[in-house]
Amino acid sequence: MTSCPPGWSRSTCRADHTERLLQPRSQGRSSNVRCRSAAEVSPNRSVLCNAATLERQAEVEAAPRITREILPPPASGQLLDEGTAFCEEHRVRAYEVGPDQRATIVTIANLIQEVAGNHGVAIWGRVEGGFAADPIMVSMSLIFVATRIQLQLSEYPRWGDLVSIETWFQAQGRMAAARNWIIRKANTGQVIGRGTSTWVMVNTKTRRLSKIPEAMRVKLVDLAPKPHRHTFTDEEMRVKVPDVKMPAEFLGPVQVARRSDMDMNGHINNAAYLAWALETVPKEVFDNWSLSSIEIDYKGECTSGDTIDSLGGELFEEACPGNGRRFTHLLRKCNDQGCTELTRARTFWQPYGSHTLGNGNMEKLHGPAKSI
Repeated sequence: MTSCPPGWSRSTCRADHTERLLQPRSQGRSSNVRCRSAAEVSPNRSVLCNAATLERQAEVEAAPRITREILPPPASGQLLDEGTAFCEEHRVRAYEVGPDQRATIVTIANLIQEVAGNHGVAIWGRVEGGFAADPIMVSMSLIFVATRIQLQLSEYPRWGDLVSIETWFQAQGRMAAARNWIIRKANTGQVIGRGTSTWVMVNTKTRRLSKIPEAMRVKLVDLAPKPHRHTFTDEEMRVKVPDVKMPAEFLGPVQVARRSDMDMNGHINNAAYLAWALETVPKEVFDNWSLSSIEIDYKGECTSGDTIDSLGGELFEEACPGNGRRFTHLLRKCNDQGCTELTRARTFWQPYGSHTLGNGNMEKLHGPAKSI
């Protein structure tokens, strides 16, 4: 039997528990689907359960022997703002956290990609193979491929935490499109992370870059929020990722791209490159500092069986807020014919508990928390 929120009778609690068990899962764009945020203050049972959850979590922290918690189910995805944004909740699972019981940056990268994919399904539907795509793209054998991802975290969610992730498109001329993310604590609406990315179109048959078809570009403009919403300023996005000085200061273990690293498009998952790049971070930094931000440029691709070199170095010439430290990272694929650059990245690390979201003006950049 689940624990009852304070003030509920056992019969009321039992009836509510049965009602939630029998309630069908929401499908598509049902108005019943909710993505919790700080803007939600309706005095209903779900809010009472959320309040009880916070109270129980405080009890658990005070007395670790108390292990039974009320865990409200994540809300399914829902389109927001007349279809120009998408929001979905996810619970952090045990296999997605590190030794500190907090989600890793690789987990965050996978979560934002999952929400992005589900956003595509919500507006375009599923396709037979690969990620969701507009019919125009399918007919022309086109897919979107990421060329850059930028993430910044002020706090990493713990095992069992519920996070709310909002995403939306932003047109970038005729050759590229942007996708942005905001990561919040689902129960409070507090922003704990932000992200942006640049995507270009590639022809799956020729493996070459392609201009975005005009009909598709018009659709992307229609799908973008108005006025535009940005998670990073132009100045933050234009900072070039520097080269790794040779000979490299740090060498990570040689990686072999695995079959399990492949995604449904037949490419190595973007998050796998990120994980390989972090292998060059010195152990002393990795164990005692927190990764506050990462920028990664994708310049090439590899496939299962390829051997990957991971190189890195510290950026002493770049100013760092507080006591932060910056590193640059290079991944390259090497064979008998030579080496090909795959990714270039920059990471910013701060002592645990001291990192922030940078400009401190997130509400101006992305607007207030949304409710459905």
